[in-house]
Amino acid sequence: MTDVLSLGELCALGSALLWAVNSMMLRTRSHQVSPAAMNVIRCGCAGLFFWVWLPLSNPLEGLDQVSGEEWLLLIGSIVVGMVTGDTLYLTAIREIGLSRALALSSTYPLTTLLFEWLLLSRPASPGLALGCVLVAGGVVLLSGRGQEPESRPQRLKYGVSLSLAAAVLWGLSTVMLYPAVAHLTLVQANAVRMPLVALLLYLIRIRSTAEFRDLDRRTLLVVAGSGLIGMGVSSLMYLASIKLIGATKAVTLTSVSPVFGLILSVAFLKEKVGLRVLVGIAACMGGVWLVL
Repeated sequence: MTDVLSLGELCALGSALLWAVNSMMLRTRSHQVSPAAMNVIRCGCAGLFFWVWLPLSNPLEGLDQVSGEEWLLLIGSIVVGMVTGDTLYLTAIREIGLSRALALSSTYPLTTLLFEWLLLSRPASPGLALGCVLVAGGVVLLSGRGQEPESRPQRLKYGVSLSLAAAVLWGLSTVMLYPAVAHLTLVQANAVRMPLVALLLYLIRIRSTAEFRDLDRRTLLVVAGSGLIGMGVSSLMYLASIKLIGATKAVTLTSVSPVFGLILSVAFLKEKVGLRVLVGIAACMGGVWLVL
């Protein structure tokens, strides 16, 4: 049992590391492509990755055991988390700035813990609960290291509400995924999730194909590569961690991605580290230690 848990923990932390690498790649191209178009390209490439991989595994394994309820939960988790939650989060960034929106929405480990208790009747140990709180607090501190322009006072409540709503939806989506992938392999689940997210985002958010035609080749390759790393391999490891160690523990460990992002920023972008950042790292690492 210990070996299985160790594998799940490694998958969660590996997913967090790859997500940080993915963010580093996107940072250099974020001004050249809209968030909606970026996510369509990323999820589309990740979907292609899983569809190519699907025949190499056993594509029909366990499909006869997947109930209608599990299919609904899988699709619902996509709509709730990756489509609606991400849309609210991107809108919040425009209203109140990146640092504030990221800090508020990064409290989703706590909402995951709440929904796992409410919907799956899973008691949370004091150590796990405290670990969630420490990781969320550490992410808040790390997210506040940038200088964001102040939002208009009349839009502040609106943006804060959107950020907190995104945290609630991400937590609910994560808990919905846990029973949804009970009889699906990880490749099968992602082969459904990624193309569906790309399709829904394209239909809902993209107003003109010019958003794709105007992209230069280098930008397209960087965004597509980030999709393979972040939405492909990282997503696969994330789902594996959910199946092995449960939703709350998995999301708590993967939420330390800002720590890896900070290390990469210091190493490659020569960013300076202040006291606030050091306290954030200490809180995240303390939370991870409690969860492990």
